[in-house]
Amino acid sequence: MKNKYVSSFLRKIFFLCIAIAPLSAQHITTVRKPTGVEDWYILKQAQNAYEMNDYGQALKFAESAKQKRRQMAEWEVYVLDQTQKNSRVRKSGDYLDDVMPELKTANLSEALGIIEAKLSAYGKNHFHNKFSEICKWIENDDIYPEADFLIGKIYKLEGELELASKYLNNAYENLIRLDVPDVKYDILYELASLADLQDDGEAYEKQLLAVLKDDKLYTNSGFRSALVRLINANQKDSVDKFFILYRSTNDISIKALELLNEYYTKIGQNEKALDCAALGSIASVTKIEEVLKDRLIDYSYTDFADLLTKAAMYDDIVTWGNENGIWKLFYNFASTSAVCGKDVFARTLLRILSEHEPEAYWRQRAVSKLQ
Repeated sequence: MKNKYVSSFLRKIFFLCIAIAPLSAQHITTVRKPTGVEDWYILKQAQNAYEMNDYGQALKFAESAKQKRRQMAEWEVYVLDQTQKNSRVRKSGDYLDDVMPELKTANLSEALGIIEAKLSAYGKNHFHNKFSEICKWIENDDIYPEADFLIGKIYKLEGELELASKYLNNAYENLIRLDVPDVKYDILYELASLADLQDDGEAYEKQLLAVLKDDKLYTNSGFRSALVRLINANQKDSVDKFFILYRSTNDISIKALELLNEYYTKIGQNEKALDCAALGSIASVTKIEEVLKDRLIDYSYTDFADLLTKAAMYDDIVTWGNENGIWKLFYNFASTSAVCGKDVFARTLLRILSEHEPEAYWRQRAVSKLQ
């Protein structure tokens, strides 16, 4: 009797353990929402340290931002997984239009908030309107391209070019996850700078052309042909006509066009160099004109000399021109035109630059070139 009682007691304990086991496992795998400051704020601290040249602290903060984003991704995955314990949510299928009403009915507000945030950032089409696609996306949402970009810049400055390449390429491969899409151009320019340090001309050109891929005027061969056709007219009034007829509002391209002009000149591809200088000069004039219109009452473009004269009145415009190679680009435009045999166009442009360039250095270079 005693053995039978003990056996019955042990069976009860066994089945009780089986019943408790899933609950224990669930408790162990519970993921709590990260507390404290958010990843973007930590990354801001990293950027501040970087600007103060405190690269060690910047690296520390950037890695901390990545860790915080990783923790947030783990929590979001956990929250969405937990929704499947609700039978109505589970049976509603995979389409968000069916799933989200059930999440509201079940008062699963955290899951709803996560989904709505992703839809706001990327739209339903990005996830094919499917719950499973959002879950799959969030599983890889620990990737933080802005942090990798900053870390790559730090390693480049410290001469660790292999590590710099690794992090910068990680950032580029995950452009779709950028919080600010236009940061992709900064990443491309940094990759081009890295290629230049590594003396890799092919990669250098590739990265700069990637910047121009979104410039509709650069990719429009007909427009570029029209620019060059006016230069080829090689007449004294061609410079004035050139800057009156054409405009380009894509100022992001200016730096790439200036750098490619120098690169193509260096390797003897003068026609490509002229294309870049011409379009870059148009974009630069357009940007300066827009600023002058904001600052001068009733300002309107009359001619290139007048625009340069008025630009020289503002220190910030002159500084912007130096930082972005604008004054150098105008000089290179004239120089490249001369190399391509457009002497009349080149001399007319150089004469304007020699008298009206905002920077004395480039005025003197134009004078020397004329002589």
